[in-house]
Order: sequence, then C-alpha cells, then structure tokens
Amino acid sequence: MDKVMDSIGQLRSSRKFNWFNATELDALLEEEVAPEEIWWGTSRHDELHKLESVAQIPSILRMVLEWGENYSFENDPMTKYAQGTKLVDGNYTLELAVVGHQACNIRIGYGADPDCLSSHPDADVEFESPQSLSIAQVTEVLGQWLLGRGLPSGYGGSIHIYG
Repeated sequence: MDKVMDSIGQLRSSRKFNWFNATELDALLEEEVAPEEIWWGTSRHDELHKLESVAQIPSILRMVLEWGENYSFENDPMTKYAQGTKLVDGNYTLELAVVGHQACNIRIGYGADPDCLSSHPDADVEFESPQSLSIAQVTEVLGQWLLGRGLPSGYGGSIHIYG
C-alpha cells in the first residue's frame, strides 16, 4: 500500500524528465510570488493585505464564507484586478480585469463555450454552470494570471467593457 501511495504522490511537472512529489510541489507553489505587489481583500476585511505568494489564495477564498460575500486582488497603482463572489452552490465566480482608459472585465468559465456566457454585471451565474468555479479552479486560474502566465488551458471568458 505504501508503494501505491508513493506512486499517487508523484506528479510530473512541465519540465521534461523531472518528477516531484506532492510535498515538493507544495514548496514550489509557496515560492511563487507575483512579479509585482498584489493586494487582497474580502468582504470581511476592511483593509487590503499584501499577497505573499500564490499559495495564500485558497486560504483567502476560505475566508469568504457566505453566499454573496466577495474577494478581490489588485495591484497598486491599479492596472489589473481580480474579483469574485461566493455562490449559492458553494463555489465562486472569478472576474479578471485590465484597467486603462477603459476597464475590460472578463468573467472566467471552463469548458467549450465560456465566451458565450454572460459577463454583464447584473447577470447571475447559473447554479453549477461553467462560471461556477471551485476553490481549486479559482486558485489555478488566478495564480497563473497573477504570475503573468495568462489563462490555463480549458478556461476562457466573456468580456464586459466599462467606460
């Protein structure tokens, strides 16, 4: 049984021929720091806090306890931000935005057609829809985006432009 558990704990990285166990991958994630200062907040925290590493993202999301509560991440001066809301199904929305003369807000979804779903601010996310993301999905997308790597495969979004 120990050999099976050891095998399950082994995961291949994107680097050819390098193998890491789950503990080593956790350590790599903890070292991942965004190339710029990122600040985070939730509905339950009046002040913004500095994001130390992308490994904090799941803990921050777990602070958003009830339906309708929000979380946000932003740089300073604000040229990009991410925000989301806890949904009735226990999952979260995720919106990524780039701010310039206008704000381009992209509501993230997974699957074949996330660009066909609504991104209008008054449009509710349907129960268990592709825009209803788990903590793991939000962490994956948000972590990669904050590190400047873009969206992971399998995710996309619909755009709403403000201004």
